Amino acid sequence: MIPAIRRHFGKILIGVALGSLALGTVGFLACDPSCTLATALYRSVQLFYWNYFPWNTTAEATIPWSLELARWLAPLATLGALSRVAMALFHRRWDAFRARRLRGHTVICGAGQTGRTLAQELLRSGSANVVIIERDPALVEALADSGALLITGDATKVEVLCAASVNHAARLFVTTGSDHKNLAIAMTAAHLATGEARLAIHAHSSDATLCDLHRRHRAMAASLTGTATVHVFNHARNVARQALHDFPPEPAAGGKAHVILPDLDRLGSTLAVEYALQGHFTGERRIHLHLIGTQASVDLAKFRQRHPGIDRCAAIEALDLPSADAFPGRVAELVLSCPIEDQFTVFPGFGNDHEVFAHALEVVELTRSRPAARVLLPGDSGSSIRTLIGANPALQERIAFLPPPESTCSFEAIVGESMDRTARAIHENWLAETTRQIATARARGDEALACHHEGKATFKPWDELSEEQKGASRSQADHIGFKIRAAGLTPETATKAAWALLSPENIERLARMEHARWAAYYWMTGWTYAARRNDENKQHPNLVAYDELDEPTKEYDRDVVRKLSDYVPR
Repeated sequence: MIPAIRRHFGKILIGVALGSLALGTVGFLACDPSCTLATALYRSVQLFYWNYFPWNTTAEATIPWSLELARWLAPLATLGALSRVAMALFHRRWDAFRARRLRGHTVICGAGQTGRTLAQELLRSGSANVVIIERDPALVEALADSGALLITGDATKVEVLCAASVNHAARLFVTTGSDHKNLAIAMTAAHLATGEARLAIHAHSSDATLCDLHRRHRAMAASLTGTATVHVFNHARNVARQALHDFPPEPAAGGKAHVILPDLDRLGSTLAVEYALQGHFTGERRIHLHLIGTQASVDLAKFRQRHPGIDRCAAIEALDLPSADAFPGRVAELVLSCPIEDQFTVFPGFGNDHEVFAHALEVVELTRSRPAARVLLPGDSGSSIRTLIGANPALQERIAFLPPPESTCSFEAIVGESMDRTARAIHENWLAETTRQIATARARGDEALACHHEGKATFKPWDELSEEQKGASRSQADHIGFKIRAAGLTPETATKAAWALLSPENIERLARMEHARWAAYYWMTGWTYAARRNDENKQHPNLVAYDELDEPTKEYDRDVVRKLSDYVPR
């Protein structure tokens, strides 16, 4: 059966059944003037199970075309329904039979947007057999022609995971709509893993803060069997990091960079964290975050509880609205009240596509005198909205879209850590330099210094770092573009030669930025100041203003800036 017919087979069956019912009723009424509508309808229903018989021989010889057609279509509809059920049962059993015999395959739990994106990418590449577990029959039906093996069931149950042969899989992606279920499935699968290859489990957490807590504290590691690893990832974090790369805040000289958010729900809070981590400019300027919503003050109070270091890293305020409809007007008031040098990035919402788009249009109209106020819409906005903006050059200059799921939910983004290549390179270069320093220290007999370097918490390969340790390198890598622009260059045209020509004054300015960026990451991950460093208690003596640092530490920041020439695009 060709895919188009298979997708619409149910609708075709319903159409045939209704048509045969109508034709049969009309036919019976035409053949027997004494037949009532109810009787004709009853006789038409009988056609579906081959219970047609003529009420007299004369009528049999003069059957109207409508009844003749109906007495063939009705049994065909019945046969079609029976075949559909039989085929569904056969495919389900056949897929289960094949899945139990797979080895080294990929299992995806949840056929939502993230799960479908991963499945489509893997199936297109042909790199692995894919088994999808989904409890919603409608989503399973939509994937019938995807090429994946489909298992309908609840992935929290052991028997369903065993049916997908998860104990012999190479990878498991858990992307259901419930964080609690995702973590439960991940742990269950980890204990089932007994295959020859180590099972790599990637579980999605929609709460970026919870995701960070799991990563930093390795909450699952203690209970793993040794044949599985569990990685918790967050789609919103990928979106936020990519958004700052694609649409960096770039205030004019002397101006401020403002970000306006409608709420601090999943994506909103993740964006706020990323802007606080990265929004550090020359002249000790920080990003200005504005929360404008119907319960902005309440949301900000909760946000501060979860991120107590936020006020050290960004200027943040809440503006309460009487209703959501007041959002565009309040945004316009704020934009127009600030100096023209200031730049604004406005997120009009993350929910209903058309409501968000309406707010975006109002913001653009009310702030038309301030072209530096740009609006970012969700990456999964409907195609109709993208078409409208694409057909209007004026709107394209003011409205853009966040990264789509295809780039932030891809296999490379989740498994290949494509967004972390520069961060990995930074750490590997640091590791090589530290190894050289250890060898030099031992060559001159300074064993104490060599042991000091070897005892550093980050003196190990990238894959062995904790997520918090990786995060420090990610933050440094993500801030490179900010420093390039602050040096008067652009990421598109910057070269190693141009970086080598930076003046000492420029190096000093960028070193101050680097220290502010470094401190922000530590403040946001729960570190505090102390006269002596204590990694266990998360205390550090360098969590002070740049001017309060000793000269060796300042020189370290300058050296970090100089070495960024290794990571400029060209």
